[in-house]
Amino acid sequence: MKLQKTIQLLFVYLFVLLGSATAQSDSSITQRQINLAGLQVLSGPAADQYHGISVGIKAYFSYLNHQGGVHGRRIEYTTLDTRMEGKTVEQLIKNTVFQHPILAMVGSVGEPVLGSYPDWVPVTGIPDLFGVGRPQEKKAGRIYFSPSLAAEALALGRFCAENLVGKRVLVWFRDDQKATSLLEYFDAGSAGLIQIEPMPSRAPLFNLENELDQLVALVPDAIVVLGDTLETHAFIWQHQEWNVPIYAGSGIANGELLGQFDPEVLNRVAFLSYLPMLQQNDHPGITLHRRLLNEYAPGQEMTHWTLVGHAIAETTTELLHRSGIRLSPFQLTTTLQQVGEWHGLLAPPMEFPLATSAVSSFRMTQVFQNQVQYVSDWISANPAN
Repeated sequence: MKLQKTIQLLFVYLFVLLGSATAQSDSSITQRQINLAGLQVLSGPAADQYHGISVGIKAYFSYLNHQGGVHGRRIEYTTLDTRMEGKTVEQLIKNTVFQHPILAMVGSVGEPVLGSYPDWVPVTGIPDLFGVGRPQEKKAGRIYFSPSLAAEALALGRFCAENLVGKRVLVWFRDDQKATSLLEYFDAGSAGLIQIEPMPSRAPLFNLENELDQLVALVPDAIVVLGDTLETHAFIWQHQEWNVPIYAGSGIANGELLGQFDPEVLNRVAFLSYLPMLQQNDHPGITLHRRLLNEYAPGQEMTHWTLVGHAIAETTTELLHRSGIRLSPFQLTTTLQQVGEWHGLLAPPMEFPLATSAVSSFRMTQVFQNQVQYVSDWISANPAN
């Protein structure tokens, strides 16, 4: 197995090395500048939600440049507007990525966008780093920032094993192949220490009332929700009348989404988070983030997505520092595979080597009377380990 993994890794390196020689010149890095780019959503229906990511990235890199950059080089970050459309992505790749020297793509947004070029490194010769979208599968040269649903299921299982032993725990999930695999990760995380009762859901997502009545009639001590943001939100929204604690993934760890729930509901909902919450005014990462927005993006409101952009840029900066002064796509990919640990001021703890996602550590979090409370320490949950 180790030999096979080594051979696979060697092929990845060769793809990066050969691709970088054909797709771009060495001018992606000069004595004074490092050129990065990201596929962002700056216009179109999804822009109101996601444009904050590019704002957060640019604000942090502007701050970094005023601090002297990385190894004496300033960061030049170019945003490419995809409008969240696959055809637009193809045009941008052909007209921009292939025509201009870029060391790496950083912070690209959206699963449709990231999925339009699944074999990124062999095609472009440059790594695709810290994209925002749920990882679907491992791809050579692509590391997401967003955590995988598998990592969250594993973390939820480990939390329950530490805190809900002897309790009756119902595990709700959509009845499909994806969710069934999530149940396996949850079961692995709980290590058999709790008795779980799987509750696969077959009802239409926005018509769960009858199904939930039957579920609550079982008088559980807690309900764990496995699923993406939409599924979790729909479950909690239709489950507001019952006084049962709910534990969920990071999809709702977003101040804008949490604001849609009644405070009484939030009092019994706990969720995984990997970034500080907007309410944490005394958090050093939030303090810095607010200052950067005031200085480099005046008028921009602080949102969950500006925090995500800031954390992506902070993580990218750490990767560039670790890669040394002789930067190249090959060296970035090599650094991703080196063993190590890091914890940013805003970004969560990370364990290198990175496999599919940079984020695999969470804290169970609750917002009680608009105050953020952590009900666990950091939970490490890397499905690759």
